[in-house]
Amino acid sequence: MHLQVFSRKKIEQMKNKSDIFFWTSFTDLMTSLFFIMLVLYVLTYVRLNTTIKLQKEKLAIIEAVEENIKPLKSDKTLFAYEQEYKRFKLSFDVKFIVNGRSINNNDIVNPYVTINKIDQAGIKLKSIIDKLNLSKMKDKKLKNVSYILVIAGYASKTGDEQQNYELSYLRALSLKNYWRSQGIDFESSSYNGLIDLQISGNGWGGIGREIIDANNQRFLIQIFPKIGDIK
Repeated sequence: MHLQVFSRKKIEQMKNKSDIFFWTSFTDLMTSLFFIMLVLYVLTYVRLNTTIKLQKEKLAIIEAVEENIKPLKSDKTLFAYEQEYKRFKLSFDVKFIVNGRSINNNDIVNPYVTINKIDQAGIKLKSIIDKLNLSKMKDKKLKNVSYILVIAGYASKTGDEQQNYELSYLRALSLKNYWRSQGIDFESSSYNGLIDLQISGNGWGGIGREIIDANNQRFLIQIFPKIGDIK
C-alpha cells in the first residue's frame, strides 16, 4: 500500500515536471517565432518602402524627361510624333535622286526648300538637347540620366536590297555630318557624355513604312533616356 502511494506521487511529480517543461519549451518556441516574424515584417516593410521610393524617383525622372522632350511633339512643322511607334520623324519630305545619299544641291530634289527645313530641324533638335543638358546640370535627380539619339535613314524598294540598306545608312550619316558642318554637333564634348549618338540604316525594313513606297525616303529621329542606378 505504501509502495502504491509512493508510486502515484512519483508519477504525479514527474507529470508536473513534464507539464512545466512542455509549457516552458512551448513559450520559448512561440517567443522565438514571434521575433522571427517581427524581423521578417520589419525587413519586408523596409524593402517595400525602398522599392516604392525608387519607383517614385524613376517616375519623377521619366516625367522630367517627357517634359523636356515635349517641344518636339508640339512642333509639327518640323517633327511628326508617331504615337503608335513611340518615335519622331522629320515631318517634311526629303526626296533624293536615284542613289543619292548626300545633303547637298546635287543629291536632293528641291534642295533649297528641303535643306532650309533640315537646317531648322537641326536647330530645333539641338535646342532640345541643350535643354536636356541644362536640366541634368541643374536637377540632381537627373545626374545619372543620359540619352540615346538615333538618326535612322530609310530607302524605297528600288534596285538591290543590300545596296539600299547601305544607302539608307549613308543618308543618315550624311544628315549627321551635315548638321555637324552647321555647328550642330550632338557628340560635342560640351554635352559631357549626355548623348550616345547612333546612326542607323533601316533600308527596306522597319515598322510603319509608308504605303506609297516612294515616300519611304525619310529620316527617323528617336530619343531614348538611359536611367542609371538610383541609390
